[in-house]
Amino acid sequence: MTAREHTALVGGGGVHVVEGAGAARRHALHLVKLVVPVDGPLEVEREGERPIAVRAPVLTGAGVAHAVGSPGATVTAFLPPDGLGAGAQAAARGRVVVLEGAQAERVRGAALDALRGRFDHAAARELMTACARAFAPGGASRPRLQIDRRVLRAMRRLAEHAPDRPPLGPLAAAEGLSRSRLSHLFHDAFGHPLRDYVTFLRVMSAVRALVAGIAPARAALAGGFHDQAHLARAIVATLGRTPGAIARSHFVQEPAASVRRVVP
Repeated sequence: MTAREHTALVGGGGVHVVEGAGAARRHALHLVKLVVPVDGPLEVEREGERPIAVRAPVLTGAGVAHAVGSPGATVTAFLPPDGLGAGAQAAARGRVVVLEGAQAERVRGAALDALRGRFDHAAARELMTACARAFAPGGASRPRLQIDRRVLRAMRRLAEHAPDRPPLGPLAAAEGLSRSRLSHLFHDAFGHPLRDYVTFLRVMSAVRALVAGIAPARAALAGGFHDQAHLARAIVATLGRTPGAIARSHFVQEPAASVRRVVP
């Protein structure tokens, strides 16, 4: 069955609703990902381990290589690991986690609440916020993620310049750091290399171009990639999806936009 997909891009994250998702390709992106099964199990593949089937929400930290698929409907919340999703990133840093107990129920309830309304920008933001609250600091099992403010400022500058790739040396120097020290601090916070974050920013620039209806070849240039094939490889590695699948998904980008649910 061909998957029907609705996606909302909200700030640095978003929400993805899929009916009949099927298998996913292994990928790693610089976002915290929370996948909630609506009907049917999730098949979860963690690096170096055999796939497992679960019926609970699954949380992946930023930069963690993984694959999550389902024959049924799923709701996925993508959270920026340096902001709204900092608590979730702290809980899952470097790991794929199957949620249990009250935390799993809160996340599942938030996803089901979102499905009862209309899939618009406000609903997506509400779902992201509700999922983030499930990981808010407040207990030993939910450590607070501390990120050096110099790293956060450097990340913001990189995002402002995307898809260009400003030299990391001067960017680090502006924060009183060497390039190697900035890279080290970034890896300490997120568990993967700074260059992966730069690639993620370029991929998202290209994705937004695809969503706007720009042809793949031009979208590749918009993301700073050499050609369409280079972009396709980067999107699959970062999002686990092809450019064609992204182009076919129904995207919600404006607060006023509203579409009907694909999942009752």
